[in-house]
Amino acid sequence: MKNTWLVGSIYALATIGTCTAGITGNHQLDYFCKPVLMVALSIWFYLRSRAVGDRFTLLIQAGLFFSLIGDVALMFVHKDEFNFLIGLAAFLLAQLCYAVAFADNVFSVGAMEGFLLPGIFTLVIVVYTVLFVWEILPHVDNGLTYPVIAYAIAIATMGIAAAFRYMRTYPRSFWTVFIGSMLFVASDSTLAINRFRNPFESAPLVIMSTYAAAQFLIAWGCLAHVLDPDNLRRRAALTT
Repeated sequence: MKNTWLVGSIYALATIGTCTAGITGNHQLDYFCKPVLMVALSIWFYLRSRAVGDRFTLLIQAGLFFSLIGDVALMFVHKDEFNFLIGLAAFLLAQLCYAVAFADNVFSVGAMEGFLLPGIFTLVIVVYTVLFVWEILPHVDNGLTYPVIAYAIAIATMGIAAAFRYMRTYPRSFWTVFIGSMLFVASDSTLAINRFRNPFESAPLVIMSTYAAAQFLIAWGCLAHVLDPDNLRRRAALTT
């Protein structure tokens, strides 16, 4: 399970199965495939990062765990709508774990340069979030208004924290994580549109493909941060 190609293949097959289940309404296939996503990714991330584990990797692992809880809860929305609220809460916690991990990366470096691009990204994320929430709220189910607002704030915070990793980590890690964060926003935006605003047939495919790509890119990018040779040499120097 440390082999990236093996885990990637399992992850891709589980993603295809989950997308197929969503399009066809096959709940049994969904029950089998969907949990595999975060279980495989969590095991892979843990095995690859445990030798250099720290607060950053622990927070990412926690984000993956809460994402698994959210996935399982959303699998059973067709049985009880309350599961949607449970899933929303679980993913909110996942977003906060990711946001705190990214912020920890930013503050641990403490560099003062490179704020222009993150500032532009932040402005775009804030404007998009405000406009999207303003558009979607009139269509939100009764009782979900405040949870939806809280979730929108959490995922925007995660995106902003990812943006401020610019020049505070390695370029490959920054861009992989940031793109993953934006795909997470795209996935959740599509889910909200499909559920509250304008349901469309291909929504399960769009939601799950962007979600699966987002989670994999975030985990992969975070591994690139902690396993970079320069970072490993710096850790070794600090412990000798």
